[in-house]
Amino acid sequence: MSAAPHIKACLFDMDGLLLDTEIIYTEVTNKLLEPFGKVFPLETKLKMMGRDVKTSTNILLADLEIPLTFEEYDRQASELKTIYFRKAKMMPGVEKLIRHLAEHSIPIAVATSSSKPMFLAKTTNHGDVFGLFGGNITCGDDPEVKHAKPAPDIFLTAMRRLDSSLLPEDCLVFEDATNGIEAANNAHMNSIWVHDMRFSLDASAPKDHNATERITSLVDFVPEKYGLPPFKV
Repeated sequence: MSAAPHIKACLFDMDGLLLDTEIIYTEVTNKLLEPFGKVFPLETKLKMMGRDVKTSTNILLADLEIPLTFEEYDRQASELKTIYFRKAKMMPGVEKLIRHLAEHSIPIAVATSSSKPMFLAKTTNHGDVFGLFGGNITCGDDPEVKHAKPAPDIFLTAMRRLDSSLLPEDCLVFEDATNGIEAANNAHMNSIWVHDMRFSLDASAPKDHNATERITSLVDFVPEKYGLPPFKV
């Protein structure tokens, strides 16, 4: 990939990137693990982040040896998530960046592993910002997304829906999960790893996981490095 790509479109993950839902995932998971005398370890959480619900749930059940099927656990989890996710807050820097890109007519899309019902629950209080995506939302349960991250399907699908003339190298993916960065790499797209240090085992010497750039908050993103209009001073 070019050291200084000229970006024509931006694709955004949602959980932990646009919305501060990872804290809520941890809260819900610990409530569900309580009857089994277990606590949600960070090592397991990191393996789950960015994956589709079935894959991530099965990782949890296997790691912690929880005697439930995916269906049994998911039924309980879905009820709690629908309630808790409605209080999800926007991550720092998100609204400023999305409004900036929209004002400059830069094509933007959400590409999230969340199902459509969960997407709607999580964005309940943020319709004004998510409305700026103009309906360019691709969820993990979309029939065109045949394979979940780290496969490139969701990003390639979102790109095609934005503009059929776009090429992968025209796109910049924003992700908080290394699994999502791998998906962006597999799609041959540029990527920004927004590394939330609250969920890190390698805080002293973090890897970049082959992302184009690693930052710790969207507040630190510099658009003009990617050929995008600069923020107003």
